[in-house]
Amino acid sequence: MAFPPEFSSTATYANRYDLDEISVFLEGDSTNPMFFDISGLPQVLSFGKHYFNLSILDSTTQDYELAPNSQILFEFKSINNVVLKSDLALNAVNQRNGVSTGFVEVLQDPLRTFEEIQDGQGTLMVVGSLINKPNVGEIIPEKFVGAMNYRCVFPINIRKNLINANSPFQTNVSHKRSTLQGQFSFVSNNISPVKGGGGQTYSSTSGKPKGAISVPTARGSTN
Repeated sequence: MAFPPEFSSTATYANRYDLDEISVFLEGDSTNPMFFDISGLPQVLSFGKHYFNLSILDSTTQDYELAPNSQILFEFKSINNVVLKSDLALNAVNQRNGVSTGFVEVLQDPLRTFEEIQDGQGTLMVVGSLINKPNVGEIIPEKFVGAMNYRCVFPINIRKNLINANSPFQTNVSHKRSTLQGQFSFVSNNISPVKGGGGQTYSSTSGKPKGAISVPTARGSTN
């Protein structure tokens, strides 16, 4: 049975953002992601590290758009609510096409929890901050302005012991959808799991969260 050992200053732990619990203005899914696209992720995740690409979709036909310099966070969870280790890969952001390469790792011992990762359908959640377009669509309520107010949920399938399910590292990637170049920040932050009110707000000048929020040094769900 997996168990968390004593804390190690050299080990890498999965941050728990609980992106599924924050209150958002708008939500998408894999059939209508609207603003985010995930590609290259294997259909089945087994033990080991798997790579994927995260890109920003052209929002011309949408009623809203991602705020300039919006922070973008992602988190993987198993069917039994265990957070999977994930992060951006080294030199992950392609400044020419705006695509970022990340990874998720299915560990036999996920650390920080007594729970083992269970097989079954889990989720990949990606969040960002939307702004209104002039004279288009419903106005975003004030409590969501400047907050992480959009979430997209993608299903993942975990089969830990599946043979030959490892994802190869991707060096050449083709993209079928347009992306926006260098306008968004795939960086670290911690979001309070607020269920009833607005999400975390950020400084328009520094991009840092307002209020007494502890900001980890990792990106994705690792620390």
